[in-house]
Amino acid sequence: MPFGAFALLSRDSHAFILTFIGPVGVGKSTQIKLAKDYLKLRDIRVIQTFIKSNHTLTYILDRSLKAVGASEKVSYEGFTRIYPRRDIVRKLFSLWCFLDALSISTKFLFTVQIPFRLGFTPIIEEGLIMTFHTYMLSFPHFFGTKPRILPFVPNLLGWVVSKNNFTFVLDATDDELNQRRRSRNYRQNELPEYIETQRTWFRNFSLGNTIFVDTTRLSALEVHKKIVARLEKSQTTSPSSSM
Repeated sequence: MPFGAFALLSRDSHAFILTFIGPVGVGKSTQIKLAKDYLKLRDIRVIQTFIKSNHTLTYILDRSLKAVGASEKVSYEGFTRIYPRRDIVRKLFSLWCFLDALSISTKFLFTVQIPFRLGFTPIIEEGLIMTFHTYMLSFPHFFGTKPRILPFVPNLLGWVVSKNNFTFVLDATDDELNQRRRSRNYRQNELPEYIETQRTWFRNFSLGNTIFVDTTRLSALEVHKKIVARLEKSQTTSPSSSM
């Protein structure tokens, strides 16, 4: 297979930044592993990270609220999740946002920016665009907060856009997503409202080199081949396309 775009990647040159987003169970982690293996075979240094929301400091806050009983259950078709109480989240929302922005910025510095400058290719699961989704759509929908843009995050996203970057948006039909979750012993159903807010965000999302990949009825290897083919043709295709 010709190296194509990957021929530009070496320890003496800037790397790509690859981001994988999509609903729970669509296969992001699997595709990231396949991409890592593919790049490593070509002597390209890779670092993997997860960036979205509820990182270190807000995770501690979340767990603390649950530990003291400041939580409530949300159920759907027999599936129950425990969340911090919505009224408390609204009261603490400014603090919550600041703590998450600080946690995300620190993690981004050490797992994306510094490695990238050292010649590594960061592969990000979810990414900063999904941080925007969390605080612009998800929190307002489920907790009744006002849409919020976290401090520092727009600057970090602008930095990513200024580099060689690709974002792969993976999706599949609802029936197939549920089947994949069951086959992996994952939770049988994700809350449909959450999946719909994600898809709404995806449909209105186009940032740099964004590639939409329908994984319905495709094996993990078939999806991987489509991703590699798109990257190999990166210098001759349009910035945003579907597969």
